[in-house]
Amino acid sequence: MPRVIAIWQGGSGPPQRNDRFVPVLALIHQHGMLDRPILTPVCADRDQADEIRRALYAAARYYCSCGERLCTRKYNNIDGCPDAGMRFSCRADVVKDAKGRLRVEVRYWDKQVGIRKVIEKYGPDPANWPYQAKARKLKEASNGAM
Repeated sequence: MPRVIAIWQGGSGPPQRNDRFVPVLALIHQHGMLDRPILTPVCADRDQADEIRRALYAAARYYCSCGERLCTRKYNNIDGCPDAGMRFSCRADVVKDAKGRLRVEVRYWDKQVGIRKVIEKYGPDPANWPYQAKARKLKEASNGAM
């Protein structure tokens, strides 16, 4: 049985769960709009745009197309969802449109496809990858072992 990861206890760490934009993510998946830049409606100010950007990112972090709310906590991104659910990565940036109004540009893609592209380009050894999500933990573990 897979392990359930404990909920984060404060400090810096994963973003707080925010399910406001999960229906948007489900629609993007259903209509095949992955890997396409999507603009949000105009934001009132920079703070609102930044809040929307963080919420869109958090929706992707905790979303699995299988519909189980805690799927991403139970199963890692390498093996994935046992119900063949799809998980997404996200890139969201605050941008100005042609009229100078603030909007959020977001693009979602399949995590497994993203990992495969990194392996194709840089090889299977994570030491050669430009970014390693767990690099700091690995470095701290190796420094503590000395």
